[in-house]
Amino acid sequence: MSARQTAINTVVILLVLLAAWVIVQVRSILVLLVVGILFAAAIEPMVNWLRRRGMRRGQAIGLIYLTVLASLAILAVLFLPAAIRQVSDLIDNIPDIIVSSRSRAQGIQNEAIREALVKGINEIDRRYQGLADGQDTSFSANAVFGLISSIGGGVVTVVTVFVVAFYWLTEKSTIKQVTLRKLPADQRVRAFAVWEEIERRIGGWTRGQFTLCLIIGILSTVAYGLIGVKYFVALGIFAGITELIPFIGPILGGTAAAIVALTDSWQKALIVVVFVIILQQVESALLVPRVMRNAVGMSPLTVILAVLAGSTLYGPLGAILAIPLGAAVQAMIQEFVRDQSEPEVPVTQGAPPGSG
Repeated sequence: MSARQTAINTVVILLVLLAAWVIVQVRSILVLLVVGILFAAAIEPMVNWLRRRGMRRGQAIGLIYLTVLASLAILAVLFLPAAIRQVSDLIDNIPDIIVSSRSRAQGIQNEAIREALVKGINEIDRRYQGLADGQDTSFSANAVFGLISSIGGGVVTVVTVFVVAFYWLTEKSTIKQVTLRKLPADQRVRAFAVWEEIERRIGGWTRGQFTLCLIIGILSTVAYGLIGVKYFVALGIFAGITELIPFIGPILGGTAAAIVALTDSWQKALIVVVFVIILQQVESALLVPRVMRNAVGMSPLTVILAVLAGSTLYGPLGAILAIPLGAAVQAMIQEFVRDQSEPEVPVTQGAPPGSG
């Protein structure tokens, strides 16, 4: 290669490395941006429904935001005091729970079950000790400050997501127009169709996932309370949150409840395990088909690969976001490998820019 070509290649490599560094540095901002767009896609059908009834877009978004905040406020009034109390007690008693559950597990007669339970509890204990190493877990001034900081950070995150979603919904048509006009005229119809399909998929996934988390959380809270499991509100909320994590989320939620139940008796723990198994079967056979309705349209293998890639890059949050992002990529691939002689013309929101 000539000196000029070498210099050009060097500059390109440096620019690629610089871009990768920038992405790593602003990854938190990018995650908030993605979450905001997902939230916007989830509420857009409701915004359009309100607009068809005479409301302006900003008014419709504001009404939905008020409804969401009012619902959260009602849930906070009903469950937050008990949840905070139980979560605090649960965190304080984790060492005792581990010791008690290990003692119960060691008393089980079946050798295979006994060894599996003890091994699992020891692994949980090891990970907990790693997290708690060098930290004061008592309710001290530092703990109070950390709690306030986390609550403040959560409020900032919610506000940021709301702001991103608002501006995305209000400016999306302009962004779409500008983006599609950069494409050749004969590609705009197809690009418009891909855009619409991606929005449909990620919006359906977000609404469906939120509904599943709510259902699983409520059912788990009620069931654990009826079974008599301590900290049932905290464990039910945990089950609803972990429902977001593909594949291992339900296992995490059920395992936590079973370990807490094991401190009372192995019979109660067994009842919890049976309930979790039945709940997962009902979810797979009834809830997911009805709630999700093939929202993302991804094959099981594609979902697994997307989750593995997402979790490797960004942990549990990456695993959660991997499915809608993977659905978007799959929609683009499916559309662009389709037979050119049979283009699909979108009908949901009129013709794309420059096509008439």
